[in-house]
Amino acid sequence: MEKKKISESLRKLPNRITIFRMMIIVVFIPSILAANIVFNYVALFLFIVAAISDWLDGFLARKYNIVSDFGKVMDPLADKILVISTLLCFVQMNLVPAWMVVIIISREFLINGIRIMAAQGGKIIMASNWGKAKTVIEMTAITTVLFLKVVQDTIEYFNERQTWEEILMRLGNAGDILVQVVYYAPYWLMFLAATVSLISGLDYFFKNKRMFDDGI
Repeated sequence: MEKKKISESLRKLPNRITIFRMMIIVVFIPSILAANIVFNYVALFLFIVAAISDWLDGFLARKYNIVSDFGKVMDPLADKILVISTLLCFVQMNLVPAWMVVIIISREFLINGIRIMAAQGGKIIMASNWGKAKTVIEMTAITTVLFLKVVQDTIEYFNERQTWEEILMRLGNAGDILVQVVYYAPYWLMFLAATVSLISGLDYFFKNKRMFDDGI
């Protein structure tokens, strides 16, 4: 199949989007940690923009067959910095348990180690279906946690004398269900993300176990 002819500016676009995503992280982290409703909205917006940019630069790279050494290294690195930084902020804010984040981060180190070993042997390890599922669930979980945080803070901002739980409880049974959803949705979504991360890590390990056998 004949390669599509593309301009130099288009060839550089995926890498520029990656750089843009890394710049977003610099603003995103202080925004998510700020105890201010405006900054909470900013954090949610920036994370969604970063997630979209991740999809966009990958789409452009695949569509126009744009491959660069910079993109190979910096694109996944930008994603990992964004996700890991966000999860660590969640732990500091007591939104998710630390053990879930430890599993997710450990998985990233394991996969990076496997890919480095494979690269030294001239082999490229592509993302598995479990890896792709992990990414989707992770992004969905983080976006949901950020969204629910914004909802809670917004409710309390306009009702300073009552907590968001008390306000929702006015709705009766429906309010009680909503409170339970807001309470437990972040936990179970992150639990799912941690579980799929663990399965994904084990999947990569056993599929590439021979590399470890050769080194022992």
